[in-house]
Amino acid sequence: MSRSFHLKKWYLDCVSDDGRALICYSARLTWLGAKIAYASRIYLRAPQDTHIESRFHDVTEPVEAGDTIRWEDAGLQVAGQWTRCVLPLQAVLHETKKGRVVWNCVQPVSQCSIRVGDEPPMTGHGYVECLDMTVPPWEMGFNELRWGRFAHPDAPLVWIDLKGPTSQQRVFDGQTDVKTAVVGEDCIHLPEFRKTLWLENPVVIEEKNKIMEVVRSLVAWLPGIEHLTPLRFLQAKETKWRSWGKLDVAGQGAGEGWVIHELVTF
Repeated sequence: MSRSFHLKKWYLDCVSDDGRALICYSARLTWLGAKIAYASRIYLRAPQDTHIESRFHDVTEPVEAGDTIRWEDAGLQVAGQWTRCVLPLQAVLHETKKGRVVWNCVQPVSQCSIRVGDEPPMTGHGYVECLDMTVPPWEMGFNELRWGRFAHPDAPLVWIDLKGPTSQQRVFDGQTDVKTAVVGEDCIHLPEFRKTLWLENPVVIEEKNKIMEVVRSLVAWLPGIEHLTPLRFLQAKETKWRSWGKLDVAGQGAGEGWVIHELVTF
C-alpha cells in the first residue's frame, strides 16, 4: 500500500439570493498507507448564526455530468445541483520533484439549487473547485493565504494569493490570468484593467483553528500525524467571510453580488 501523499479536495459553495451561505467539502486523503474520507458543511443562516457539521465516514464525491455537478450527503443533510455558467479554469500552484498542486476551478460561477435539511431551498450563484495535491501543503512554502471568488456570471473574479518564502499570486478576471493584481483586505485591484472589486459589509462565516481540529480527528486513522505536521501549520488561523461585492471599471459600476473569501495565517 502506498505511503505517498495524495489529497483530492472538492469545495462547493453557494450564497442564496437572501444572503444565506453554504460551503461544502468532500475530500479523500491517501497517506502513510491509510485512506481517509472527509466531508463537511458550513451553513450561515444569518449573521452570527453558523451551523457546522463534519464526518469521516460514508463520504460521497460530487458527480459531474456535462455542465452540471450534483452532490448529496444524507448525513450532512445536503442535496444540491451546481450548473456551470462560465468556462472552467486550471492552474498548477506548486510543482517540484516531490509532487504538485493542481487547482481545477470547475465552475467559477454556478447557478445553484440546494436543500439543507428542513431549511428553505437555496437558489443563487455559487462556485466549485477541486484541488489535487501530491505534496503536503506545508511544503509549499507560504505562511499566508488569501482566497476569494466573485461569482458574477458577467464579470467573474477568482483570486489565490500565497505569501511567504515562495510567494505566488493567481488572479483570474474571467479567463484572463492577471499578472499585476493587488489583493487587499477590502478590495481586489486590477490596475491594468482599471478594475476594482470592493468587499463591503463582511460577515464572518467561520473563524477557528480548523486544521488543528481536523488533524485531531485524523489521529484515529493516522496515529502520530500531529507529530508529522509542523506546529505552525497546526496552529493556522482561518477566517471565512461573506461580503457584498461591488465591481468598478474606470470609476463606473460594473456589477454587484455576493463574495465568499478567506484568510489563513500560519
